[in-house]
Amino acid sequence: MQKANVRKEVSSTSSEYLTFEDICPTWSNKLKADLDKSDLHILTRKPEMCIVGEAWGYTSRYLGYRVVYLIPFIGCWKCIKFGNKIGKTAKQHSELCKSFLQPTINDFVYHWNEKHQHITLKKNEEKGVVKLNIMI
Repeated sequence: MQKANVRKEVSSTSSEYLTFEDICPTWSNKLKADLDKSDLHILTRKPEMCIVGEAWGYTSRYLGYRVVYLIPFIGCWKCIKFGNKIGKTAKQHSELCKSFLQPTINDFVYHWNEKHQHITLKKNEEKGVVKLNIMI
C-alpha cells in the first residue's frame, strides 16, 4: 500500500503528524530556495515573523505578547527557546545557516505536533483546507 496525502475542503479534524511544510509553508519555501539578507534579519530580529512566529500565525502570542507572566497561560517557553536557537544559528552561520537549522527545525516540528498541532489544524479549518491521509 502507498500512502498519499490529499488536500480536501473538509471541516473535520485529523490527528496526523504535520510536516514542516504544513506548519510553516512560507518558511519551508524560503529554506528550499536561498535566504536573502531580509530573511536572515527576520530570523535573528523579529520572532513573531520567524519560523516559530509563522507557526503561531505571525503573532507574538507564543511570547506571551511580550509580557513574561502571560507566557505560561497563552504562550510557550519551549517555542521561545526554539525561536532563540533559530535566531542564534542564523546569526552565527548567515547565508550558510540552512543545514545548521535543520536539526532545530526537526525538533520544533516534533514539539509542535505534540503540543500545538491544534493551532495549525484550526488555521487550516478556517481556510477550509484539511490534510487527510488516504491509503491507496
